[in-house]
Amino acid sequence: MSNFWLLLLPLGPLLGTWLAIKSTKRYESQLKWFLSFAGSYLLAITLLALIPEVFQVFDPYKGLLVLGGFFFQVFLEKYSEGIEHGHIHVHHHLKNRVIPFGVVASMSLHSFTEGIPVGSFLMNENQSFYSLLIGIIIHEIPAAFALISILKGIHIKQSALVYIGVLYSCMALFGSSISIFLEANIDIEVFDYFMAFVIGTFLHISTTILFESSEQHHFTKQKIFAVILGIGVATLISIGL
Repeated sequence: MSNFWLLLLPLGPLLGTWLAIKSTKRYESQLKWFLSFAGSYLLAITLLALIPEVFQVFDPYKGLLVLGGFFFQVFLEKYSEGIEHGHIHVHHHLKNRVIPFGVVASMSLHSFTEGIPVGSFLMNENQSFYSLLIGIIIHEIPAAFALISILKGIHIKQSALVYIGVLYSCMALFGSSISIFLEANIDIEVFDYFMAFVIGTFLHISTTILFESSEQHHFTKQKIFAVILGIGVATLISIGL
C-alpha cells in the first residue's frame, strides 16, 4: 500500500471547515444524519477490524487500556464539550473573538488519536485499511464543521478560522505518520497496547454519537436508516465484498 493514501486524511476536515465557513444553518440538519452514518460506521470498523487485530491473543492488560482510552475520551470532552460528536450549539460561556485554545487543543488531540490506527493498518497492509481510512474521513467532516461553526459563532475572524481548520485537518495525518514511525521502531506487542487505548477512544466516540446525536435519544426513521447504512457499508468493505 502506498503512503499516498494518507494524504486523503485532511480532505474530510477541510470539507467540514469549508462548509462551516460558507454557512451554518444550511448544512446543519443534513450533517446530523451524516454524523449518525459516521458513528455507526466507526463503531462497526472498531468491532470488525480493530478489536480482532489487537486481541488475537487474550491479554487482560489490553482490556484495561481499552477502558483507559474510553475514559480518556471522557476527560477530553471536559475541554472539547462534545464538539467531536457534532454538538454545534454555541457555548455562551466562550468569550467573543477569543480563541478557546482548550477546545481547539482537545479536538486536535482527538483527531491525532484517530489517525494512529490508520498508519498501523497501512504498515501491516491490513485489508481493513481502506474502510478505516474512509471512516475517519467521513467522521471528521461533521467534527470539523461543528468546531469551526462554534468558533464562527463567537465571531473569530475568518482568516483565523481558515488557519485553525487547516491545522486541525493535518492532525489525523500527523497521528498516522507518528504511528508508522512507532511501529517501525518499537516491539509490535508494545504497539498493540497503544492500539488498545485507541480502541477505547473509538468506542466512546462512536457510541456517544449514536445515542446523543438525537434529541431525547430518539431514533427517527432517517437516523435508523443512516445507522443501518453505516454498519452495512463498513461490514461489506471489511469482509472484502
